[in-house]
Amino acid sequence: MSRLLIATLSVITILMSISVFADEKADQKSEILSLHKLYKTSLKAGNIDEALGIAEQIYALTPQVYGKISKTHATATFNLGQVSELARKRHQAAQYYQEHMNILDDLGTPKDKKYLFKLDLLSKAYSENRNNEDAIKYARMGLDLAKELQVSDEMLADQMLRLGIYYSMSHKHSRQARRLVNKAHELLSKTLGDQHHKTAFAIFWQAKINMAYKKPKRAAEKFEKVLAVYKNQLPAGHDRTLQVHAFLVGAYEKMGKTDKATEHCIAVATERPIDFNREIKPLYKTRPKYPRSALMSGKSGHIIAEFTVDEFGQVKDIKTLHGENIKTFEKEAHEALSKFRYALSTKDGIRVKTEGVLHRITFRMAKR
Repeated sequence: MSRLLIATLSVITILMSISVFADEKADQKSEILSLHKLYKTSLKAGNIDEALGIAEQIYALTPQVYGKISKTHATATFNLGQVSELARKRHQAAQYYQEHMNILDDLGTPKDKKYLFKLDLLSKAYSENRNNEDAIKYARMGLDLAKELQVSDEMLADQMLRLGIYYSMSHKHSRQARRLVNKAHELLSKTLGDQHHKTAFAIFWQAKINMAYKKPKRAAEKFEKVLAVYKNQLPAGHDRTLQVHAFLVGAYEKMGKTDKATEHCIAVATERPIDFNREIKPLYKTRPKYPRSALMSGKSGHIIAEFTVDEFGQVKDIKTLHGENIKTFEKEAHEALSKFRYALSTKDGIRVKTEGVLHRITFRMAKR
């Protein structure tokens, strides 16, 4: 076979390969478009699991067609992060938001308000995943960028409050938390007024910090202010309103004002979800004392108790069902449980007892 014929055949083979490759890419692009339409339809219909599966398919395809460092793959990654968040897959959401931000940085994306919004999503995802240090890292970046962009006082306050909350949740940066939350409150009060729900949310965190500093009286005063705003601004039974009632139970119990605590137990009960089950969470609880004998011997254990929550949200008739080292820990466990406060039950508008409530108290020494 002549060299000219071989060369000609080689060129034809290469052209055919390019053509086949181009056709494959065209098919994959078409598939991505079709999948994206299905994704939007599923999301709009509220089929989160289905949308998540489709988003994962798109995420797997886009690097093959557009490359990993591309706007299209960045969009696929962001969508997968968002739908993961909706599906309550918190670790996965943080992972994909982080990858999305890395791609944006590799692409040299301008650090504008849209970029700031995505930083907020990333820090929130890390916070919900209980990764406080990364939440703080990206919230700090967000605050710095907000200052650089010279955003409005309201937006700047949002960034300050977010970082202040993450500092507070880390239990390592109490001074920074207090400073940022106070500054955010000052800006929001000036911009939106004291009766706005955003301002109230800043006061809520001021109150939580007061509780951390063992100042329940100051905290209760602030929680009451927040409650008044929420009752006026938010729908009845809103989660934030119920949360404030719960914190007021704790603040008043710390002050020894059991009757005031009961008022808020009753308030929570009137709007508690119908799907109540036996392993409910207390509105207020105390930490049990570690028995001295167990402390000296390094003994650990747990108590699973059953009890009744009466018409005032107080714990009665405690009995141990089972546990580990019961004789050692039962007395202290029961003593702690007797101080718990719960949202009481109602039936046809009448307060009733809730029997058979379960709670586990674990005694374990911290590792040194």
